Amino acid sequence: MSTNKTKNMKMHSWSSSDVVKKEEQNENFQTLDTEFGWRGINIRWKGANPNGTAGSYAALLSAVSDESDTIYIPKGVYLIEKNITISSAKRLVFARNARLKPASGVTITVNCTIDAGIFDWIFDVSAGGWIGGFPLVGDIYPHWFGAKGDGNTDDTAAFQAAMDVCNKKYRIFIPPGAYRIRRSIVNNSRGMYGAATYVDDQQDGAVLVWDPIDTATDLLPCILIDNAGIDAVFENFAIQGRVEYSSQYLSKWIDKSLFDQDLYAMFAAGTAAIAIESGARPIFRNIRTDRVKVGLLLNSTDGHITSYDCNWRGLIGVYCRMNSEDYYFQGGTIAGAFCGLMFGVMLYANHYGGFSGSMKRVHMGFSPYSFYQVKDASDYDANNQVNGMTGMMETVRAESTGEAVIKLLPNSWSTGLFFSGFAMSWSPAAYSSTEAWQYALPDDIKPPNEKQKYAIVLGRVNNSTFDDIEGAAFRSGAPGALGATYIEYIESDVVLTGLNPRDTKIKSKNIQTSLALTTPLAVGESLRTKVYHAMSHGNLLKNQEQLSNWSFISGKGTILTDLSALPVQPSDEMKRFIGNTIGGILKVTPDGVNTAYVQLPFLSSQSSAIDTTRSIGFEYYICSSASRFRSRIDFAGGQYLYDETFAVTPNQWTRIACREYKAPAASAGGASFFELSATQPTYIAAVMVCYDANGAYSPHYHPYAKQPIESADSFILTDKSTGARCKIELVNGALQITAL
Repeated sequence: MSTNKTKNMKMHSWSSSDVVKKEEQNENFQTLDTEFGWRGINIRWKGANPNGTAGSYAALLSAVSDESDTIYIPKGVYLIEKNITISSAKRLVFARNARLKPASGVTITVNCTIDAGIFDWIFDVSAGGWIGGFPLVGDIYPHWFGAKGDGNTDDTAAFQAAMDVCNKKYRIFIPPGAYRIRRSIVNNSRGMYGAATYVDDQQDGAVLVWDPIDTATDLLPCILIDNAGIDAVFENFAIQGRVEYSSQYLSKWIDKSLFDQDLYAMFAAGTAAIAIESGARPIFRNIRTDRVKVGLLLNSTDGHITSYDCNWRGLIGVYCRMNSEDYYFQGGTIAGAFCGLMFGVMLYANHYGGFSGSMKRVHMGFSPYSFYQVKDASDYDANNQVNGMTGMMETVRAESTGEAVIKLLPNSWSTGLFFSGFAMSWSPAAYSSTEAWQYALPDDIKPPNEKQKYAIVLGRVNNSTFDDIEGAAFRSGAPGALGATYIEYIESDVVLTGLNPRDTKIKSKNIQTSLALTTPLAVGESLRTKVYHAMSHGNLLKNQEQLSNWSFISGKGTILTDLSALPVQPSDEMKRFIGNTIGGILKVTPDGVNTAYVQLPFLSSQSSAIDTTRSIGFEYYICSSASRFRSRIDFAGGQYLYDETFAVTPNQWTRIACREYKAPAASAGGASFFELSATQPTYIAAVMVCYDANGAYSPHYHPYAKQPIESADSFILTDKSTGARCKIELVNGALQITAL
């Protein structure tokens, strides 16, 4: 008994060294506890099962309820069978190959920081659950939801799950790779962006390979942007379909009989890369599309869509199906195996189709058509008019055009269309094995003798300008070529200075409409007229070189005969047209407040006897610091001819020539020049109104020539000293001199 007691006492006795070891152990445990607290609560400690079949909800809930700030998810798949929320006070740390898997119908709401690599698969939504909340992260990554980017795996669910988490607040980052997408991704993000700008086919960076299961639905998009995306930015990735569209074999996808009717139904069903619907207003940068029917489908109700340096390609590069206006394209390329930018006639908000937008430094071409209008609604033939094109096209290039740069429907109205710096080149009209860059329509779509009839085909045009700063449309060398430009009807205020007048066919026009044609060819015609027909038409206006003939409604004027006083010397063209000796140039000086307004009246003998059966020509030279001004010829009853606002290059002499229209009344007032600069002088020279074609400038009503010219019953001499002109006639055997 005593022995056992002694043994028992020995078992419970403590030495001083034992006390020290216990304190060290406690300290070690405290250190470990602190370390574990910093590293987080491992959900395996709470009983989580890593095999993905047994539920781990209770373990995760216990970890979430723990005082530790960090929850550690070790390697394994953890099935969460009930809804759970992880608050913003926590931090989720994922090991490699560790993921949470919400069961069907279950949502894991993540409002905390996430610590994981961008290529780690951390959320498995394959069972039909969701990840929601507002995680404390910068971007959302498709790889977190199982995306592989290997070109073979279906990454659709991963991208859509990433979209759902974005909740219109986050952007999606797409690492380099090829992501196979088989169903439309509905955007719910603030945008998507890839790792780097695409360069070419070998350096795309991030590519969405659009391979839909549904191949019957027309224009099914890879990305649908419909309810999220007010100024959301999509950039630096490509979308590539599965169909190798080719201009040479268009009959594979186009029904010729429907093509001949301009019907959208001509096209076989196909996919779209990106579609914009509802009120979304996204911004695109450095996006590339290819092998799809339509690269960018504009089908929104709010317009205001912007594209920078994108490469929109497909059978059709861009299709404006619903014209809600204000589309802007800058840089990049728009091209297609059939056309670059297509638009239709569908009614929306009082717009019957058309395209209302602007382009700057956009490369079109490399297509049969750059701009093409199609009938995509059944009520086209019942409408008197549909919308055509509106907006400013600045430095738009159409290289290797196959059929036409612009092809609009006859009933379309293009109003306020401005082309500046336009240039083009033609593709060969027939395909061969030796030529490169061939984009003509194939023979089974368009017979050889009908190809490339016109470079530009417009319907009805109003208040539009085609400038020739860097080039213009020109006639093709194809057998079927008829000219450079065809216009169905011109209403008013159309400046065609960039179009060759000899190759421009205008079917009909408003009698009031003016055509400003100042191309080199037009100038050349006038020069030839002067050379071969020295006896030019007389001027119906009073001599513009005499100040007393002018009326100044606003501003004042002087006549300059010393050309050295001009701020800009007359151009060589101007000298050739007027002559080496310019008798006088009007200088209009404004009052500094009001725009200047001056008039030059008709000769008294002509003002009430205008021949309304003959065309009236109106031309002059102008030099102004302003870029715009207005001129016209006034007739009785408030009627006008060539009433037009001109856009000119400031501080440069510009020839304005209007012709081909008859006077609206027999009584005429004069030529008016108004909306001139209010602060700087304007210079006007060689103002002339004459019958028939514009000829050599004459300041007088009678025919003007440098040498005395004998006519049937008189001739005219100019006094060398005074410049006065006299008519000499033989009357009853005696010479009779009459001052003119």
